[in-house]
Amino acid sequence: MPGITYTEERKTQLISQYEEIKQMIDAEHSTNDVLLLAVSKLKPVSDIQILYDHGVRQFGENYVQELIEKAELLPKDIEWHFIGGLQTNKCKDLAKIPNLYSVETIDSLKKAHKLNEARGKSQPDAPAILCDVQINTSKENQKSGLFEQEEIFKIIEFFQSKEAKYIKLNGLMTIGSWDTSHEDADKENADFASLSNWKKQIDAKFNTNLKLSMGMSADYKQAIKQGSSEVRIGTDIFGVRPPKNEAKII
Repeated sequence: MPGITYTEERKTQLISQYEEIKQMIDAEHSTNDVLLLAVSKLKPVSDIQILYDHGVRQFGENYVQELIEKAELLPKDIEWHFIGGLQTNKCKDLAKIPNLYSVETIDSLKKAHKLNEARGKSQPDAPAILCDVQINTSKENQKSGLFEQEEIFKIIEFFQSKEAKYIKLNGLMTIGSWDTSHEDADKENADFASLSNWKKQIDAKFNTNLKLSMGMSADYKQAIKQGSSEVRIGTDIFGVRPPKNEAKII
């Protein structure tokens, strides 16, 4: 895309790191396809452009305003995944992004309603936004996500209603606890096992076939072994992130 330039040195570095992770992921799974979601938060558009030119089309962002600005600057066939904490009052801004592909952090019925309503008003002809329901499998207070069956089932019921025309249920997402994710790599991750159990319950009750988004840089190999459909990798591809107040989009 004209106007976005990058150095050959950075290009070589990023592609090498991306391909290394991709090969590791391909080596871990045998049956299910696993999406490598490149998490580009706090990284410049030039880094995203490098991977785009390499053929990557799906990127994950954590901050609404940063995603809006990047979506305006970068190619329109990028499929953006919003993977940050979702605030109800930001649903309207997110829904205006034409190529917003997925929101992986739906953690309340109110937010599902709001996102659906906002998409219907601003982009009624755009594809429905794929959504993951975020489950707090570790039940840590500082983490977003649901863990009560009644609340989870109510959101699933809404996604299956005629009202939910502009959003579509895709799967479940969790962020494992730090301790669990840094345990023995060969040991079953209890948080991922919990998400798999939620999938079994929901699939059986609602006749769905949900995907699982679980696993990041520290624990993606175990996540794949336990059935993840997507792993979210940032630092291992892009390198250490700058502090938020020092990050530059251009």
